[in-house]
Amino acid sequence: MGSWLGRHAICFARKGFEVSAVDISGYGISHLLSWAEAENLPVKAVTGDMLHLPYPDNCFDCIFAYHVISHSDTQGVETIISEIERVLKRDGEIFLSFCSKESTDYLEKGAEKIDGNTVVCRKEPEAGVAHFYADTADIIRLLHNFTITKIRHTEYFPLDLQTKQTIKYYYVNAVFSP
Repeated sequence: MGSWLGRHAICFARKGFEVSAVDISGYGISHLLSWAEAENLPVKAVTGDMLHLPYPDNCFDCIFAYHVISHSDTQGVETIISEIERVLKRDGEIFLSFCSKESTDYLEKGAEKIDGNTVVCRKEPEAGVAHFYADTADIIRLLHNFTITKIRHTEYFPLDLQTKQTIKYYYVNAVFSP
């Protein structure tokens, strides 16, 4: 989900997984399909919106969406999780990431907040794009139909050491168990 240019889709296809990918960008999907064809990998990829996944109910064993679902507000993330639940098989696994509320962009005074979890990014390349931020309580609430098997909280450091910025993410593994 949210495949963009397809590096994760290609990686999983190289390992022998049956891969379906979706992204809102036609350019990204076109690039992914060309790459898969060049490597003779059987990747299915479609242009689509994560708020309305273009797949039937109960069709996936696993969904991988790192740095994807946070590109929405709280209501959007709730809809995305609902869509994930719709297309995931019972006992299917998810691998998701969430922006952390401990990140500088969320904590900055004067940040434009849409709701209690969502900030409009001010920096390029994502200026004007909403980003959803979570803490562990938010993740547990959002994934109430899942058994969470692992949550990692990771900090990234800018290469420019003069920048006083904290960038943190939660990486979550869970099993769908409604």
